[in-house]
Amino acid sequence: MFCPRCATENELEQAYCRQCGLGLSDLRLAIDGIPTASLNRLKSGAHLMNGGIATLAAFMLIAFIISLLGMTQGHPVLIAVAMINALLGALIGLPLVLAGKVRVSQASRLLSSKDSRPAQSLKAGYESKSNRLPPGSVTDHTTLNLKNHRQAEIADRQDAD
Repeated sequence: MFCPRCATENELEQAYCRQCGLGLSDLRLAIDGIPTASLNRLKSGAHLMNGGIATLAAFMLIAFIISLLGMTQGHPVLIAVAMINALLGALIGLPLVLAGKVRVSQASRLLSSKDSRPAQSLKAGYESKSNRLPPGSVTDHTTLNLKNHRQAEIADRQDAD
């Protein structure tokens, strides 16, 4: 998989680009097709929540109107009907709202992965732990250590001669 920022080739399992530090989890999700499914799930969850809220509001409004008519007309039966209407609204609307909330939270969790933080926040976290910045890439760091080790070997050989 190639980094969209610097075009460095990375392994599929890598969470960050080895050259620039860009989070690659979104790219991996796009390759797998997960964002499309998650967006569809997010939209359907929002529709369920909106439908549940509308159903609940409609039943409650009707129950309120029936109970007002019952109080003004002096019919206690209408107040009982209003209570039944409110209960039915809650039995129909609340499960829709809860199912929509579950779908939205699942889709949001899939769409916002933990390892998609930008490289700048990683550098800031690293700076707070120590006073130096990390090297540009993993390979630079490895090469740097090899160069330092080789230079030390060459210096030791020259001292021995």
